[in-house]
Amino acid sequence: MRIIIVGGGAGGTIVANRLSRLLSDLVDRGEIEIVVLDKSEYHYYQPGYLFVALGEEEPEHFVRRERELLDEKIKFYYGDQGEVVKIMANENKLQTKDGKVWDYDYIVIALGSVPYPDAIPGLKEGSYNFYTMNDAIKLRDALYEFKSGNIVVGVTSLPYKCPVAQYEILFALHDLFIKEKKDAKFEYFFPLKGTHQHPAVSPIGERWMVEKGIKIISPFNVTRVDPEKKIIYSKENIEIKYDLFIAIPPHISPKVVRDSGLANMWVPTDPFTLRSTTYDNMYLLGDITDIQGVPKAGSVAEYQASVVAKNIASRIRKSGTVYRYDGSAFCFIMHSMDEAGYLYMTYTKPPVVSLPSKYAKWMKILYNELYWGMSAKAEI
Repeated sequence: MRIIIVGGGAGGTIVANRLSRLLSDLVDRGEIEIVVLDKSEYHYYQPGYLFVALGEEEPEHFVRRERELLDEKIKFYYGDQGEVVKIMANENKLQTKDGKVWDYDYIVIALGSVPYPDAIPGLKEGSYNFYTMNDAIKLRDALYEFKSGNIVVGVTSLPYKCPVAQYEILFALHDLFIKEKKDAKFEYFFPLKGTHQHPAVSPIGERWMVEKGIKIISPFNVTRVDPEKKIIYSKENIEIKYDLFIAIPPHISPKVVRDSGLANMWVPTDPFTLRSTTYDNMYLLGDITDIQGVPKAGSVAEYQASVVAKNIASRIRKSGTVYRYDGSAFCFIMHSMDEAGYLYMTYTKPPVVSLPSKYAKWMKILYNELYWGMSAKAEI
């Protein structure tokens, strides 16, 4: 029996390690093979990109070899051997870039979402973001060179990865530039009325922005960006001039998901069992799902990975137990360079946002360090 995990990010790595532990006796006897496929040899800790952009950490601090994070019993393939180009779900097969066709008994898709600034004319050329390591480095360099002017932070499309990413970069930079005595004015825009899509979070973000003197423009739906004139245009016929524009870009599903006919964008997923609503032996977690009311965030993938692993193990062992994901999501929110708050929610509990504190900022940094040895290796 073969279990294939497509995607070696946080969710894929954790579910693989949990499965290896839950099914260790079967793996040892050669009755089950656990395989992780990813196009990259490296594992990137994406929440760390914010700290790279802010100049607080070097890029290599948030990169490890995926092989080092996986249990030795798990098989790992990368490059052309690991990049999945087609999933033939009706046949329980997939194909990698090197041409090999794999059979599977269970498949877990943990490919995440992909930033796609090309969706809006001029956005790629006229803005910065921190959703890839290269983009975080480019933003870091631009912030270092920035002397004075108008900084605009805005969300260009819903949904997007990390529900409070825009708050974090906005508030951290506001505080950093005050400390560095840079003459900067800040503006923020959001496509819906308010500062966040969740009605329990939006007024809190708005209050913090008002306290910091940050101008809010909402609703504001970007239609195009003029990189030369440095103007952002919207369908509301509002124009925003900027000296530096940090965008939360549109996000899409990976190409292989759309090319394989699994979904036009996000894959239909049972919100509790995390099993595909179409294919009985397919499970999904993280950004790739179409689950409503749950943010696309690393913590969500971590919570879901545990449920997916236990449900697959339960079915293989025929225990009859069905485990359920309760909608848990936990996110830290940088309020300044020195303080942070946190957000926690489930399907039945609306988001609770804590007051900012130095303790929470310390916990955010501590978790960044513990991730490699504990979360990724499924030790907690």
